[in-house]
Amino acid sequence: MDLTVEQTVRKIAAQVVARAPEGWTECVLRGHGSRTGVGLFGGGYVVPSRPGSFFGTPFPDQDLATLVSRFRDSHGWEAIALELTCRPSGAFDLVVFRGTLQPGAGPEDGWTLTVDHGFQPSEPGAADDAEPTELRQAGDPTEAVERLRAVLRQHAELSGEEPTMPAPVTEEQLAAAELRLGAPLPGDLRALYLEADGDGGSEALAGYGWLALDAALAERDSYIGVPTWFGWEHGWRQVVFDADPPDTVRRCSGHPGWLPFATWFDGNYFAVDLAPAAGGRPGQVIEVGRDFNDGPRYVASSVTAWLGQALGRPDPYGPQRSGDGRRRFMDSGLDGQLAPGLQEIHLYDAPSPVDLGPLAATPRLRRLYLVRCTAADLSPVAALPVEDLAVDLAPEADLLPLTGHPHLASLAVGSETPLDLAPLRTLPALRSLDLSRCPTTDPALLADLPGLRYLALSATQWTALIAAGRLPTHLAAARLAGAPPLTAALDLLAALGVDTSTAHRLSGTLEEAV
Repeated sequence: MDLTVEQTVRKIAAQVVARAPEGWTECVLRGHGSRTGVGLFGGGYVVPSRPGSFFGTPFPDQDLATLVSRFRDSHGWEAIALELTCRPSGAFDLVVFRGTLQPGAGPEDGWTLTVDHGFQPSEPGAADDAEPTELRQAGDPTEAVERLRAVLRQHAELSGEEPTMPAPVTEEQLAAAELRLGAPLPGDLRALYLEADGDGGSEALAGYGWLALDAALAERDSYIGVPTWFGWEHGWRQVVFDADPPDTVRRCSGHPGWLPFATWFDGNYFAVDLAPAAGGRPGQVIEVGRDFNDGPRYVASSVTAWLGQALGRPDPYGPQRSGDGRRRFMDSGLDGQLAPGLQEIHLYDAPSPVDLGPLAATPRLRRLYLVRCTAADLSPVAALPVEDLAVDLAPEADLLPLTGHPHLASLAVGSETPLDLAPLRTLPALRSLDLSRCPTTDPALLADLPGLRYLALSATQWTALIAAGRLPTHLAAARLAGAPPLTAALDLLAALGVDTSTAHRLSGTLEEAV
């Protein structure tokens, strides 16, 4: 037995007992940890005489970090999930497993289970066989250099000092960069780097930092050039939106053909697009990064045009794009002011059932969430390219209108009455499904969905599937909804074919019980 683990657990359990409210019968600490930090989710003190009351639990972050370190050293686990149960008698039970398990953020969110760590959902624009553009670059190297000098003069006038610019890159350095990129740089950006290798940290480009070429390549290789993936807890319903104008930028969250060249140092970047969609231009400027994981924003037709925007000059190939009008968050109901460019709608607390008819005004809608309200008829969704749908159904509603929907990839549905799940067999793109808020029905047909990679069910529903011998065979991840113990999540993992024999279990009793 690892004495450091036991000593640390006893220390945490002692804190739990010492801070317990009167009349408590149990306390559960449920959380996870890794090199980047630790957290507790759900659980807490149970006081039968005051159900529903909140009693603050200790957050022993240093002790939890010690456990993370010990299991990394002893088991090689880079991340862990843990559950510590304490009782007034001083008895405690600890269960720890590797980061294959992830506790949900809410008390009824249960556990996310990763079955296949190597699988990651594809993104529509990531494929190398995407239709190439027939448009040419819009930038002008000579004009770009003139505009750069004008922007620098503008900066000097505003700041009162001339920026000190680094020496330019050489042709050899540019050739090496293009070899690394696998594509030539746009002519206008190439000309700028022959003027200076970035701005040396002066933020002289209208307040943006112009990255040195090596720094731009490093950001592209480590961050911008790869799709964003936050794991199955959130990624199961990932959608990548189209840019505006449509079909100008690939629908992906990262691509090796995007080279960042300027930033506000806020995690977002302006990048030149060397691999545009069919309606885009090579060398167009897009905005990517922290706030654009669900799709880049089109900014300008070229670096030349982007510099012109900094000088207040229009882009001859398209207007400057500001903000992001792809989303709308609403309450009370769907109004008549829905813009045709909307791709995401969240509707909260509307009078039910909600009439979805006004959605006909949003032909590009890809995500629709109805929260704390119901819909009686999903027919309007059938005509839209919705890929992610979360909806509660009124008692008279069903899934039949979704039959054959070609785009629907993730579906979360709640209902107070049993649903006929047969229409799910007709959804060719369906990969993620959450039925955990539906009454228990016969879920055996879920095994007939070959594209299903993520499935969220209640404990009762999982039990029915296992008893019927009808577990889907291609799941990469699953969720056990509700508030089950970690041991129940381990049992489900084992049923899904994951070896859980290395789970660490420890039981004991404090010397002085309270």
